[in-house]
This record gives sequence, structure tokens and C-alpha cells, in this order.
Amino acid sequence: MKIRLSPSPGDGPAPEAPSAPSPPEPLELDVPAGENLSRALWLSGRLRPLPLCGGLGRCGRCRLRFPRGALPPLPAEEAVFSPRELAAGWRLACRRHVPEAARAVPLELELPREDFAPEAAALEIVPGRMAGRELALAVDLGTTSVHWRALALDGAEPGAAVAQGSFLNPQAGAGADVMSRLAAARAPRGRARLARLARDAVRRIADGLRASGGRVARVCLAANTAMTDIFLNRDVEGLCAAPYRAAHAGHETVRLPGLPPVYIPPLPAPFVGGDVSAGLAALLEARTPRPFVLADLGTSGELALVTARGKPLLASVPLGPALEGIGPECGQPAGPDVVTDFSLGPAGLEAHSPDGSSGPARGVSATGYLSLIDILLQWGLLDASGLFAGASPPSPLARGLAAGLRAERGRMRLHLPRGLWLAAADVEELLKVKAAFALALDALLAAAGTPPRDVAAFRLAGALGEHVRPDILERLGLVPAGLGPRIRAAGNAALDGAALLALRPEKGAALARLCAGARVLPLVEDPDFHHAYLRRMRFGA
Repeated sequence: MKIRLSPSPGDGPAPEAPSAPSPPEPLELDVPAGENLSRALWLSGRLRPLPLCGGLGRCGRCRLRFPRGALPPLPAEEAVFSPRELAAGWRLACRRHVPEAARAVPLELELPREDFAPEAAALEIVPGRMAGRELALAVDLGTTSVHWRALALDGAEPGAAVAQGSFLNPQAGAGADVMSRLAAARAPRGRARLARLARDAVRRIADGLRASGGRVARVCLAANTAMTDIFLNRDVEGLCAAPYRAAHAGHETVRLPGLPPVYIPPLPAPFVGGDVSAGLAALLEARTPRPFVLADLGTSGELALVTARGKPLLASVPLGPALEGIGPECGQPAGPDVVTDFSLGPAGLEAHSPDGSSGPARGVSATGYLSLIDILLQWGLLDASGLFAGASPPSPLARGLAAGLRAERGRMRLHLPRGLWLAAADVEELLKVKAAFALALDALLAAAGTPPRDVAAFRLAGALGEHVRPDILERLGLVPAGLGPRIRAAGNAALDGAALLALRPEKGAALARLCAGARVLPLVEDPDFHHAYLRRMRFGA
């Protein structure tokens, strides 16, 4: 079926980004009848990638407008849109399907103008270092974002970074978490589509470097096991249901059409992949004191513990997309006009953004939510089980905060500065993250026979590690008491490791031997997992 997409003239939800300076041209897509409308549109490669919640009906980013013939709104749509927006024809694409009935003319739909905006330029070149250079390209293919770095293989400064960049993963339309991607990739047709989107993204990086005078000789692609197999267009059936199994162990160089040779780091377990093994390579190269823990908290929690004797233990648990800023009603990935931290001042709650903006905010990042929940727990507006307090708080400041608590559309919401709010369901999602990660960390330490006091270094990878305060992680119960002083941000450890392996391919063999001797804890397959998880469904516990 053909769908004609036009920019909405307005009368819709507030845009997430400034409108394009001139109206974008309409698009016409050929999409299969019966497919989920959100996937059909955002996996076409023709729209700006968006980190979508994958059908939860909560993020509202897949909004579109039926200029005519809109079906009656569903409950999930009534929770996202105002009555005026619903009357104007705004609906959620994730809750709709491409009509089965044949049409003589294309189905007309409208999208917010910013959805037509091209992806921001991802090429940041160090002046004077590119021309005529042979390059190694390191890529961290994350579920939400892609980060990359180009390094010189020749010239006066071999190993020097000459360019870098990042952008949203173009597969995001399939859902924000790993299991959503696997569901889309289970069928060969869906997997081929996702593989094409990811490969095209890497190819565009290589083409951009070539246009700037460099030549990519080889690539190292670090990704979790699922994202790796989708990129390679290999069968993912073993990752879709227990007992989980990986189709291969990585540590191989593959040749794909239109790309330089791509090295895949070791994939030590079904849900502990090349991003973790590359991160381990970076920490070992930096001589991180042992025993150390590497934790990467994204849509899944992946942890590695290297004992004092150099023995690795690995664990992973699903966390959902909340820590990527997806799922909570005001959730957003960190960026301009996004609140990344809350504090309590003399006038009450204050919401802070890294760019110093103080007007209406686009949303709240994961670190913002964690700092907010920490404040609400300390002042008695939330209890340890994550419920809003029923009784009036004792202090005047806490009562002032509680004045923003209201029941709206059948949901409890706490209104916050800068036009934001916290929903009861948001707290529940973050409590699930706390329970799952604390369970995985406790199990890893116990299996290694390493009490928290004996951990020499705790490295927290990714954006969360850069911005979250360790004392908050302790008070909320994500890490054991006393571990906070040893928590340090690891930066993008996966990208650092991929850069190391791209520059020095001989490092891959030693890393593969290390990963082959790792002990993997199959936590999710443990019969006691559910009960152990429920016991940790309390903040601070």
C-alpha cells in the first residue's frame, strides 16, 4: 500500500525540536498492508530516527495525524493527547496498522515537521589530520545510539583520533529495547531490513571520511550480541527464548558488501556481547586495579567482574528503556532543554539542564529521574515501595512539594518545574530497573566471593556514568552501601575498546581467550529469579 506523508500545518503536540526553516517535501512510501504503522514508517529509512517505546503507547513520539477518517481514539491515545488533539485526528502510530483494504489513492497522513528533518551531521573532523590518511574506524553500535571514532593508521601520529561523531540508531523505530529488536528481526525480512539500516549508517560514516580525504582500511564494530547478529543478518532465534544461546562466539573478521573488513569482538554470552568484551579490553589496557566491576546500564544491564586473579564473571538482566529516557511520560535522552538533575533550594524543587536553560523543558533524562526520586524519598513524598505518600508530609517544604500531586486522567502525577511531571508509573519503571540491576550485581559479587568492600574499582560505562552521582546510586539501592566512593565513570568503554582493537588487531586473540574462560551467570533462567527480583523491589533495600 502507498502512504503519502506530509508535514502537519500545526494544531498538534508541542514539537521536540525547532521546525525546519522551510516546509519539507511530502514523502510517498510503499508499505506492506497489515504491518504496524509505526514500524512501517520509522524503519523506512526516510524519516528522522526516533527512540520509540516500541508499542507501549507511552512516549508519544510516533504521533501522526489523520486529516480525515480518523478511527475512534484508543485508551492509550486518550492518555497521551488532549481532547482537542484527538478531535483534530492525532493518533499513535504504534497502536495502528497499515489498512488491509486496497486503495486507489495513497493513504494520507501528517507528521510533525521535525520528523522530516535530516539526521544531524555526525562528522566531527580534527583540522589538519585527515587528508590522505589510512584510517581504522571504531563503532559502538548501541541499541539507542551509534558512536564512532576514526583513527590514523599512518603518518606522524599513528593512533591519533582524526574524526568522531554520534547519532541515533536508525533501527530505533523497531522499539527501544533489545527484545523489541529481536522480535522485529526474528523473521528474515525484518532482520534484513534492520541489517540494511545499520550497515547503511556505517557506510555513510566511511563515505563521509572518504569525502574528507581519508580512507577506512578496517572497522571494529562493538555491539551486544543481538545487535551484532542483526548487523550481520544472522539467525537470532537462539536469543528470542530460553534457554538462550548465541549463534557464534565472535572474534572474527567479516566482509560485507560496500564496507571495509569488519572485526567483531568476542561475544562471551547470549546477552553479554562485544560491547562488554571491548570495554574489558579498554579497562585491562588501562591497568584498572583488580578486582574490578564494569557495569553498562542501558536497555539491558550488562556486568563483568574481573577477579584479583584475572578470572572474568559475567551477568546480564533486562532493564527496559527507562535509563535511555524512553518510557517515562516525560522521558527524554539527555540533550538541550532536557533536565538531567533536580535539587531542592529555598524556593522548592529546581530542575537543571546542562545548557543552563530555564524555560519549559523537553523532558527528563535518566539521571534527572534518579535525582528526583532520591529527593522525594528523603522528604517523604515517596515510600520505599515507590508509592506516593498518602498522609501529609510533616515539613512545610515537603508539603509544598506535595501540593503538586494530582489525579489526572486516572493517573497520579506530581507536577514539577518547567512544565514537567512525574507519574506513578514512571516510578514503578525505575524501581524495576533498581531491582534488576541490584540483583545482578549482588549475584555477581556473591559468585566471585568478593564482598563489596573488596572491590578495588567500579567502572560505570555510558552517559549514566558520566552524570549520575554515586551517593544517589547507594541511597536508592542500586549498589551496596560503601561502594559509592569507588564508582568512577568509564566513559564510552565499548568505543575505547573498539578503537584499541581496530588499531591493534592482535589484541583480539588474547581477549577471545579471556572471554572463553569467563563464567556466565544465567540469572534470568534461575528458578528463583522472580522471587529474588521481587525482594529487591524497594528503594534502598
